[in-house]
Amino acid sequence: MRETSILREKISRELAKTDPDWHLIEKLTREQVDSGTENVRFSVDAGHIKRLGLELVARQETALAELIKNAYDADSTTVNVFFENYDRPNGTLIIEDDGDGMSLDTVRDTWMRLSTANKQNHPVSPRYARVRAGRKGIGRFAVQRLGKYLELETEIAGSASGIRVLFDWDREFHSGKNLNDVFSVVTTYTKPIERHRTKLTIKELRERWSEASISRVWRTVLLLQPPFGIKKIESIDEQAPVEDPGFEVQINGISSRNKKTSIAIGSDFLDHAIAEISGEIDSSGKAVAYVTSKKLNLKESLTLDSEFLLTGTLSFKTYYFIFSPDALSGLKRNVVQEMGREYGGIRIYRNGFRVSPYGERTDDWLKLDADTSRRTLLVPANNINFFGQVALSLEDNPLFEETSSREGLIENEAFEELRKFIRGSIEWAILRVAALRGRKQTASQRDFTSTTRLKKPSEVLEEFAGIVEEEANANSAQYSSHKFYESAFSKAKEKILEWENNVEQKQTESLQYEEMLRILASLGLSVSMFGHEIKGMRSSVAANVLVLQRHVDILDESSQKKKIQEITQTLSVATNRMFDLGAYVSGLMTSNESRELRTLSVKGAIERFLEQFSKYLERQKISVDFSIQRAELRTTEMHSSELDSILLNFLTNSVKSMKSAKVNLRRIKIYIEEDGENILLSFQDNGTGISKEIREKIFDAFFTTTTETDSDGLAGPGTGLGLKIVSDIANSYGGSVTVGIPDHDYSCNIELRLPSSHKKAEK
Repeated sequence: MRETSILREKISRELAKTDPDWHLIEKLTREQVDSGTENVRFSVDAGHIKRLGLELVARQETALAELIKNAYDADSTTVNVFFENYDRPNGTLIIEDDGDGMSLDTVRDTWMRLSTANKQNHPVSPRYARVRAGRKGIGRFAVQRLGKYLELETEIAGSASGIRVLFDWDREFHSGKNLNDVFSVVTTYTKPIERHRTKLTIKELRERWSEASISRVWRTVLLLQPPFGIKKIESIDEQAPVEDPGFEVQINGISSRNKKTSIAIGSDFLDHAIAEISGEIDSSGKAVAYVTSKKLNLKESLTLDSEFLLTGTLSFKTYYFIFSPDALSGLKRNVVQEMGREYGGIRIYRNGFRVSPYGERTDDWLKLDADTSRRTLLVPANNINFFGQVALSLEDNPLFEETSSREGLIENEAFEELRKFIRGSIEWAILRVAALRGRKQTASQRDFTSTTRLKKPSEVLEEFAGIVEEEANANSAQYSSHKFYESAFSKAKEKILEWENNVEQKQTESLQYEEMLRILASLGLSVSMFGHEIKGMRSSVAANVLVLQRHVDILDESSQKKKIQEITQTLSVATNRMFDLGAYVSGLMTSNESRELRTLSVKGAIERFLEQFSKYLERQKISVDFSIQRAELRTTEMHSSELDSILLNFLTNSVKSMKSAKVNLRRIKIYIEEDGENILLSFQDNGTGISKEIREKIFDAFFTTTTETDSDGLAGPGTGLGLKIVSDIANSYGGSVTVGIPDHDYSCNIELRLPSSHKKAEK
């Protein structure tokens, strides 16, 4: 009670003065309130500011990035960063932007209020309707993390004076002092009435900024926003009051736009990727991955089995590079590798700004480096092989929250779903690329036969030199150590063993291919003889059937006559069917006698094929839906029998599949469209489909899923050569054959790509 009386007396004495010390009155009043025994409240130690600065902002680049984000949130178009004496202790850092600035009330109630909810309550900026990047309100901790003193100058348009506030972090904000007792001095100054800006002058920097540090700053700035576009993040307020002119960062007079040009992480560089991989998750949780490659004539998609119900709608895109001469299209390997080390990785962007550390050299959030080093994946799949990004937004992906330190996302179930989606999409895509390049994909892959060209010994030595160079760059400090050479030669030995294995595989493949050619040659002779004999006997059999029918017609009407007529009709249908097949085979062999190549009308070839087998399709109760994007589409110069062979193999496989599935309404869909420089032929059916387990094997020689002889004769037993022949024909013309995603109501889709005639004409 005595202490309370003393406090009241001090307050009264101060209030009685002509010019009372209101700071003292506020402090004494607070002590008076806190001395009560009925309730208690929290207070904050002034040293907490220093602890928050060091704990919430781990790295100085992150602190600078937060201040740049604040400038963006303030609707600035340019932020200038100046380092003075940064290469020595106690340097100065100036950050000035042309944003809206702050009034004294905004400084007091928002900038200096800890954990303010202002940006949560106002998620878009007022002028350009930008989705605000900063949400934790840690800008003032970032400046404390960077230096000992801060001079804040801020100006708003329409006012003739600006506001200057000084902060002495170490001297004023120290432990043992109540935060409410720390007051920072405010002064005003005259300014042009139309000017608006905020300038932060951070003095006595806590750390020296080396040239390497400045390089890291540039890297942070350049990758702060997505370097190449994916699905645009829409602002919550679709109609901004003024069109956003963009945002530029300048460091010591160098523009980020010029810097982006100088590092060339744009289309000129990315066009050299072996493939482009992308994916998206829609509002229902359905996820689809895509892979395209002009170099490999690859364009495929995959619907993932899992549902992703927590992520929300999102998309990603990455460019995939393989550091080998045949995959770089003239770029120097060491240049691309250096770009990969500097800018490679899959980054995450939230509300248009990067979330660290994803995509950093030391970050392996997708476990790509780990699985590649353990050789779980045998294809090139390190983080440096990818230049990619994931786009998240506050509106579409609310379950993704950044940690308080701004170093990463909270790794909840939504994050795990995201990781699973990105990793699964990328792994599927790079394995498809490896398959088309004839590379082994996983250590567990059985019965693999390589289709790649054997490397010359000189090329193996060149790869060895590249390995030594990589090891030297990665371990420059240990360049002369025994450990370095042991590591380099170990990797080189792996390359040489791989070369030896490829030689052995090529020898085995050659023997298998020679065996297949001998079988095909004997089959060709047999088929040729069959076609010739059928053609020779056609007239004789047809005449005898006609004579038989006439003899039956003159018989007296009786049940016996009716029965003989039915038998004669059946015999006529059967012989006509045999003659149709013989004529088809004879036509193939006749056209093969001439090896002249010519462009083929796709529409005409398919219509002739369907007409030839119309009766067969009718007997099999198969309906065919044929459509073509443009009737004038023509293939590159090829042999007509090759296209007929492709169609026949597709048809027989579909018939066997639909019979195996026991479907009542058998359907085949043939669709033709122009696909860049290629013609895409999609052949679909509603049979059993192709399981994932055999999807990569169906184009191998002698692989078959059918063993029983088919009763209709045309489909016959499976030899395992049909799709291999199709694949060889397509590849010989620079095309491809792949398993695609079937349309609704269909279960299988084989997609054939052949170069179109205009491709050759253009060349």
